[in-house]
Amino acid sequence: MMTTRAVGAGAGLTWLQRALDLGRDNPKAIFGGALLLLTTLIAMAIGLALVMTAISVSAGTSGLISGLVSLLTGVAISALMAVLMAGYLQLLDAVEQGRPVSALQVFSVLGQSVVAVRAAAFMVLLMLAQNLLLGALVGLLAPDIGSWYLQTLQSPENGDALPALPQGFGPALLIFWAVGLLSYGVQAIGLGQIALRDKGVVDALQDGVAGTLRNLLPLLVLFLLAMVAAVVLALLLVIAALLVGVLAKLLGGWVVVVLAVPLYLVLVLALMVVMLGVMYGVWRDVCAAPGSPATTVSNQIEL
Repeated sequence: MMTTRAVGAGAGLTWLQRALDLGRDNPKAIFGGALLLLTTLIAMAIGLALVMTAISVSAGTSGLISGLVSLLTGVAISALMAVLMAGYLQLLDAVEQGRPVSALQVFSVLGQSVVAVRAAAFMVLLMLAQNLLLGALVGLLAPDIGSWYLQTLQSPENGDALPALPQGFGPALLIFWAVGLLSYGVQAIGLGQIALRDKGVVDALQDGVAGTLRNLLPLLVLFLLAMVAAVVLALLLVIAALLVGVLAKLLGGWVVVVLAVPLYLVLVLALMVVMLGVMYGVWRDVCAAPGSPATTVSNQIEL
């Protein structure tokens, strides 16, 4: 039985539009859940960073131990992020269906042991596959990009000029974008299948890959729209930073804390809501059961 289907290119715009409109229905649950998710991840990242620092100090100059600790930290954060994202997808689904739900729904999967393990395993496997694919492709087309990156990190400290771009940098950048786009599609569909359809890890991965390959065009449209939005947002941030800088000179440095920090947190929160809202939209249109409201929406956006 086919569990994924193709939608039209216009779906890329529709996914973004829906995500931007999420706050209209139950904003307390939607933004409150995103805030809880973000706060939990930040707290865990800080805690793990402290643990990693303590272990690194104890281990001395052992690069192997430091690398292993760093790897385990990344895996732990990715696993927790997957569990909380699954809970947030359940929250969005409840809002979409008009069911009563609160911001605490973001933690619901912590009490669903099977779903939590599947979500964590799915995310870790996807992260591993993504890094292996990137390493293989970039290593083939731009083998010097790793050493170039390390030199860029060291050059500012030594006062040297930034090193020249390595050969194959352009194709490598395209590879990063392409693999990132594919991974986002697989993540949206696969994690949705686990959180909302009770699928296993293997089935979720298969659906994620199949659904992504069937919908490369709308995902590409979504990516291009996101790039345009990022440029516009960057320009607005530059203008906002200039304004805050002027106010700081006139009124004092406290303006930065009072204005800039809250605005930055609100921006991060809004971006998280949009990103997860797009994920839910991708899953809904690609994986909704025949005859469901999502099927009607998908048929309407076919080109």
